Amino acid sequence: MSSLTIVHTNDLHGASQPLERLAGEARSQALLLDSGDAIAGSNTAFFLNEPNLARMSQLGYRAMAMGNREFHYLRRVLAMRARQRNFPLLAANLVDLRGQSEGLFQSHLSLDWQGIKVAIFGATVVQYPVGSRWERLTGFRFLAPELCLPPLVSHLRANHDLVIFLSHLGLDVDRRLAPRLEVDLVLGGHTHDLLEQPEHIGKSWLFQGGSHGGYFGRIHLDLSDQLQVSYELVRCAR
Repeated sequence: MSSLTIVHTNDLHGASQPLERLAGEARSQALLLDSGDAIAGSNTAFFLNEPNLARMSQLGYRAMAMGNREFHYLRRVLAMRARQRNFPLLAANLVDLRGQSEGLFQSHLSLDWQGIKVAIFGATVVQYPVGSRWERLTGFRFLAPELCLPPLVSHLRANHDLVIFLSHLGLDVDRRLAPRLEVDLVLGGHTHDLLEQPEHIGKSWLFQGGSHGGYFGRIHLDLSDQLQVSYELVRCAR
């Protein structure tokens, strides 16, 4: 098969209404992805239960970027949130210097989706500089995306038909990175920008769907020759 459909959400912040709309999308074999900040908690506060993670797992989400809300300075909170989902949390620019976060997040994953080899990687917003007091206290290091992502993309590009970047860096950063990374799709979040049509920068298509569950994006791809992209921004009733 040389075509596929992707359904994309970002910055739900605990809102559940778009997820209830996505049951039909999941049944249609769409690839469900999220670009972070799906939960109500944050990097300092947390709730014992995050219903969106369980619902996204039920719907069949395959991956999400680590938003600043999914990150937490306490590893036990990261572990608690990991137990509530069955899909990977992606953050290629985050390093646990203590080596205690195995299974809690990862840099990327590979899928064979309807005969198409798909690579998906994520990045999260940098919350403090390398070598800072916060890094020493928490043991987490945030790498500069412009430095750590290009080698990863080169590796993924060599072995996949489609490379997708789940970005929780914000639209301005996505625009700056796109010409350097040359990924196929940048599914963005963090800055709550509502792009009614994708932006085409270099070889990359950039998407972002607002915030708080107002919309989700449906992306149709044809890979039979040169990548062809069509897009629908679907409004969710509030």
